[in-house]
Amino acid sequence: MDTLLLIARLALAAVFVVAGVAKLLDLPGSRQAVQNFGVPETLAKPGGVLLPIAEITIGLLLLPVTTAAYAAIAAALLMLLFIGAITYNLSRGRTPDCHCFGQLHSAPAGPTTLARNGVFAAVALFIVIAGWEDAGTSLTGWADDMSGFEWLVLVLGIVLLAGLVAE
Repeated sequence: MDTLLLIARLALAAVFVVAGVAKLLDLPGSRQAVQNFGVPETLAKPGGVLLPIAEITIGLLLLPVTTAAYAAIAAALLMLLFIGAITYNLSRGRTPDCHCFGQLHSAPAGPTTLARNGVFAAVALFIVIAGWEDAGTSLTGWADDMSGFEWLVLVLGIVLLAGLVAE
């Protein structure tokens, strides 16, 4: 069960971080999507920024065992909010562009969007229910025994990798 919880945490964290970063890279589109779902313009502007920040934060908090269950609660609540907003709009005959993954994937909200968000909500609830006492294998447990030199190599490697990705 520990490995399954770790995989669920990693998968959900990846979804949230990718969605958040993609939205941050397209803030005008993110703001417009929030507004298209019926949020007033005065709230859509800050909402278009706060939503991706919240998604990234939730994604990162899913990684440590100590915060995973609480982050999974936040993830489930956010997914339920999305499901409610999509359902509301669909019931009124509107299919706003979800802008779910920024410019990586943006399509009109519909049954597929609802199903996808339902799966993400179910994964989050699995983490909460099955992982409340023990959220699975530690992602960072290996780091406890690292030397200063190993940390330096890891950080330099991440910086180099980020540079390559940015290039």
